[in-house]
Amino acid sequence: MNNYKTVFALILLSLFIELPSTRAQKALFSTEGRQPALFVGSDGTLDLVFGKGNAIYYSHSEDEGATFSTPMLVDSLTGLHLGVSRGPRIASSRQTVVITAVDRLGDLYAYTLNRAKGTWGTRSRVNDIPEVAKEGFNALAGDGEGRFFVTWLDLRNDKKNKIFGATSTDDGKTWNKNRLVYRSPDSTVCECCQPTAVMKGSEVYVMFRNWISGSRDMYVAHSMDGGQSFQPPQKMGEGTWKLNACPMDGGDLSVGSNDGFITVWRRNNQLYLSRPGEKEQPIAEGRNASVAVSSSSTFIVWHQAGQVWYRVPEKNISIVLGNGRYPRVVSLSNNQAFCVWEDEGTIRGKVLGRTE
Repeated sequence: MNNYKTVFALILLSLFIELPSTRAQKALFSTEGRQPALFVGSDGTLDLVFGKGNAIYYSHSEDEGATFSTPMLVDSLTGLHLGVSRGPRIASSRQTVVITAVDRLGDLYAYTLNRAKGTWGTRSRVNDIPEVAKEGFNALAGDGEGRFFVTWLDLRNDKKNKIFGATSTDDGKTWNKNRLVYRSPDSTVCECCQPTAVMKGSEVYVMFRNWISGSRDMYVAHSMDGGQSFQPPQKMGEGTWKLNACPMDGGDLSVGSNDGFITVWRRNNQLYLSRPGEKEQPIAEGRNASVAVSSSSTFIVWHQAGQVWYRVPEKNISIVLGNGRYPRVVSLSNNQAFCVWEDEGTIRGKVLGRTE
């Protein structure tokens, strides 16, 4: 009898431990949406974009995620690529917010918000050869000072997917000539995994899943001139993943204040954390992970079996944030972070702490 009481007490205790985490996550909007993406500006403003059908919506928070503005319709883009890590991306500066999105014809468009006027300009096509971004993946980064870099999977010339990019130096109003970031020696990069882009000053980092000799491993290309040219990419981790299929998972990359960049990605069903030149560290089973680095903490989120998980930095334990998929995380002040994800059409979010 005492054993039964002990088991029952442990079950109640486990439920009680999980309640603060799951109760704290909330629906951000009454508007339904999918594939939310986040960017935190230099002033701490959280800029958020998500899609619904062909519609692109924008919202922002000036209190580190406690409240968000009513979603604003940016555009209705016929054939908007949305789902499975495809969708609009966002970055910002003090003067503007930039959103990029791809349609099913294979064109990548950019939108700019004039913060002072509160109005969105008309969309402009970024790819200088039409209909070459048919896979629908793109990644956007900004330095916070008016320079932006966008990268995508590109089919130009030989109908093989390559990593291309373009830079804007005028707050997203215009985009320069498209430049090749990387071409695989084995014909194509992984065709169904999203790239990631991060800017820090004049440095740009682009992570993508490669395809060489049957291995679909993660690589990072580095530019020191704002995306005008890139050094040969560096493979992440020591192991390899031989796979005759597409994992539909491109991982994530974050740049710290003074210790370079850190990546999180998947091999088989295992997630790994890695830094350049170091052995990868296993985290947990899962997929579609996101990472954000603060001054002293590394925040990692992912989804697995219909639930969103969080790796608590100070405790090195994993907890469930709630039901859903495709989480994204950005760092906030005071060694906190904000996570957003989709849950059956509901956009949910939660502030994450170091000890949770």
